[in-house]
Parts: sequence; C-alpha cells; structure tokens
Amino acid sequence: MNVGFFISGIAGQMQQNKLDGLSHNLANVNTVGYREDRTAFSSQFSSMIGREGQPEKTSASSLSMNKQYISTQAGTIHQTGNESDFAIQGNGYFRVQMEDGSEALTRAGNFKLGPDGTLLTQGNLPVLDNGGSPITLPVGAISATKDGTIFVDDQAVSQFGIASIIDERQIQKFEGVLIKTPAANIGETDANVSIHSGSVEGSNVNSILAMAELVECMRGYESMMKVVEQYNQQAGLLSDRVGVVQG
Repeated sequence: MNVGFFISGIAGQMQQNKLDGLSHNLANVNTVGYREDRTAFSSQFSSMIGREGQPEKTSASSLSMNKQYISTQAGTIHQTGNESDFAIQGNGYFRVQMEDGSEALTRAGNFKLGPDGTLLTQGNLPVLDNGGSPITLPVGAISATKDGTIFVDDQAVSQFGIASIIDERQIQKFEGVLIKTPAANIGETDANVSIHSGSVEGSNVNSILAMAELVECMRGYESMMKVVEQYNQQAGLLSDRVGVVQG
C-alpha cells in the first residue's frame, strides 16, 4: 500500500508541474517573443542485488520523472509598421546586455528608443550590435535589411548582433522573454537567418492545443487524487480493524 501511495502521489505531482507550465504558457499566449515551456516524462528501469545475490526489482513507476524544457519552435511573424520593431526568421536571437554586463538572448524584437537614441528592450536593456556594443541611433527614419544592417534616413549606421544557439538543451529562461546559455553554446548564424523590419514575432504557444492539454492534465490530476483518497481510506480501515478481537 505504501508503494501505491508513493506512485500515485508522484504521478499527481508530475501532473501538477505540467499544469503549472500550461497555465503559464496560456497567460503569455500574446507576449511578443515568448518561448513555450514544455514538460517531458521519462521512466527508468532499475534493479538492486538482494541479500542472497538475487535481483531485487524496483518499480519503474516510482522512478518516473518529468523535466521542463523550452520549445524553440518559431512563432508567427506579424507586421506592425512600427519602425523600432524587428523580427528574426531562422535560428537567430537578438543579443541583449544585462545590468551586470553579461549577455542574454531574446526573440522579442519590440524595441524602443531611449532618450539618448539607445535601442532598448521593453525591459530597458540595451540591444547589442555585431561588435558587442549597445546600438545607438540618430534621429531619423529607421529601417533594416535582411542581414541586420540598420539604416537611418537611408544611411547605414549599425548592424544587429545576431547569435545562434548550438545546443537548445542548454538554454534556460531568465526574466520573461530573455534566454541565458553558456558562451560556448553561442555560435554564428547561417545564411537562412534574416531580419524583418516593422514586424515582431509572436508567442510560439498554440492556444487551442494548450487548452486541450490543460483539460487532459486536469483530468489526470483529479484521477490521481482519487486514487490517493482510496488508499487513504484503505489505510484508515486497516488502522481501525487490524488487531481487533472479534467475538
């Protein structure tokens, strides 16, 4: 019975973790550049040597686990007509300077201009050029070509610092739509990466699929809680009746 308690409790906890991730995704379905959180489940079979040299099997269910990872699937690019909006197509990310001087990556290209002409994220972090310096633009009409060159009044003034991620398993979210990864995991972009001026990339969350998963996850969680309740009732009956002398 203790094994049943443990297995159903772990299964319920995994469903709760997935439910939290789905809820967070749905809350950010309209967030520019948002990357979807996904949950993966896996099971591991294991055995231990018993006292007499015989294999002592352990339950695979008790070793089941789940882990969160970030989906890097591209979102839909929408035209906005805003000259400070930019979107990336392909495996590329805008480089952003954090307050501590380190770098982060993002797909959220809904930028704005600071008082001194610095190109900033919505969180007021400087966007970096291909040399690793903050992009500062003069007053004028802003546009960009597909290779990331920024023009002001048809004059080239800077170029976006676009980076690619080598191993997507080594990324983690940091403060909203920002992504952190080790420097060794950042590489150069290929020829398929292009910049779209006057556009932004939306969230990569499919709201219809997320809602369907949410309903399924809630049903699974409720089922596991019913199993735990049944085991709890059985434990109560055993506690009340075992050892009682009949007659």
